[in-house]
Amino acid sequence: ITEIYMPSITVTGTKLEYTVDGLSPYVNYTVKCTSSNGEDSCDSNMDTIRMPSAVPSGPPLNLRAKPSRDSAILKWDPPAEKDQNGVITGYLIKYQLRSDSSSQMNRTVGAVTELKLDNLMTGMTYSFTVAAINKNGTGSDAAMVMFTTIPDIQNLRVSEV
Repeated sequence: ITEIYMPSITVTGTKLEYTVDGLSPYVNYTVKCTSSNGEDSCDSNMDTIRMPSAVPSGPPLNLRAKPSRDSAILKWDPPAEKDQNGVITGYLIKYQLRSDSSSQMNRTVGAVTELKLDNLMTGMTYSFTVAAINKNGTGSDAAMVMFTTIPDIQNLRVSEV
């Protein structure tokens, strides 16, 4: 949770309320009111207000893959704190064979930053992306990352030169 300092705002006249625009989601703001009639003044207690959460506004970061022969371990970092806009409750992972967009698979996981994909085809290139999820919805996809599984070497022939 981020706390942001905002400068004081002066409101003149007899207004009893004021709207502050441009506040960020899921951020704590500290508010203190002072009233003055020109001769006397009165301060309120400091009050901390948390803005409501919103859909994540930024994607997960640093996507990477460690492929093996028929599987791959996918890893990523959460979105930047300022882009989480609430508590991240999970991630949506989309992956597919690079050469076949109709092969796209979707997996949803909890608030973890690693997933092992099993039963992949050997020697094939895959792409994947990840989006963060919170109680308000799913954020934007990270830039797609590609990886190639290790080819099956059992069928390779070695010839003498």
